[in-house]
Amino acid sequence: MSRRFWGGFVAALAITIACASAAEAARRRGSVAVSGPETPEIRVTTENTVPQCVTPDRLMAFLRSQNDHLDAKFQTIATDYKRHGETLRIRWDFAFYQMLLETNYLKFRRGDGSPGDVKSKQNNFAGIGATGNGAPGDSYPDVSTGVLAQMQHLVAYSGEMVANPVAPRTREVQDGIVAQSKRLGRPVHFADLTNRWAADRTYARSIVMVSDRFAASQCAGATPPETPVASAAPAKPRGADIAKKAFSEPNATRAALGASAATSAATPVPTGGACQVMSASFGGNVTLLIRAETSKGVTLTALDVEGGNEDAQAAAYIASHAPGGKVTGRFKSRPDAVDHAYGLCDSGRP
Repeated sequence: MSRRFWGGFVAALAITIACASAAEAARRRGSVAVSGPETPEIRVTTENTVPQCVTPDRLMAFLRSQNDHLDAKFQTIATDYKRHGETLRIRWDFAFYQMLLETNYLKFRRGDGSPGDVKSKQNNFAGIGATGNGAPGDSYPDVSTGVLAQMQHLVAYSGEMVANPVAPRTREVQDGIVAQSKRLGRPVHFADLTNRWAADRTYARSIVMVSDRFAASQCAGATPPETPVASAAPAKPRGADIAKKAFSEPNATRAALGASAATSAATPVPTGGACQVMSASFGGNVTLLIRAETSKGVTLTALDVEGGNEDAQAAAYIASHAPGGKVTGRFKSRPDAVDHAYGLCDSGRP
């Protein structure tokens, strides 16, 4: 479909990336060789799931390691991939790697640094409709819609029609895409995108290289720590005041799975040393309080979750960041949860 705009980036990537043993160990399950390198099926099944190692916060850490001038509007893009991917049953981790390949890590520049045909403002993350000769392709109103467009296009490539796709290009060509995919007579893999999504015989192999690079840098180490709620006062700060200050900081962002930078200079809140109050966010409108015991004492985390996905998101957070933790409360807002957490810490019975 699209022609990538960044020239020599793939060649440079192929030269500099080695398939480290750590990457191979972390390679996704359910991969088979199909017309190229080992890649998973596009659609999720019981035997083809996103590896536990892959979380939105790790994906963002990897992205920032490759792009130190990341546009602020992309700060939670990995969460969009997870949300839309789970809804449409797409291997959202590989969709994310495809995006990194297509956009040169959201730089939207070729390997020589010159601008590509697709611009950042288009929120087009997979070159949909960018067919070469300067054609910019489709544009979408926001980041989430752009991610959805890519996911729906992948649904079509998996051999399933999409009802009312958001991408004009998908509406125009999905009949042919679906028909060609069905002729394979088997589940469609990311390897099958080679010379179809992009006129490039190394397309799938390049996506795998990005995947291996992520695994080597993120899956062998410790989980990035969640950011504590910032304190403006030396003792017994009120939760509502803490939250208000945190979200008024100039570099405030909301990210997923405990990677939230609630303040540009977040520090542990002094609560006597054995009880620490933290914050994390999936970007939802409900806040859960999660209690976990650590070697340093008790950690209470105010976790923003999406209504309807509370159990799944809490379980994902606990598995990644608070082993053995339990949900101890549900609140209408983060300030309420933080207030309650401080009350528990101050009582000496968190």
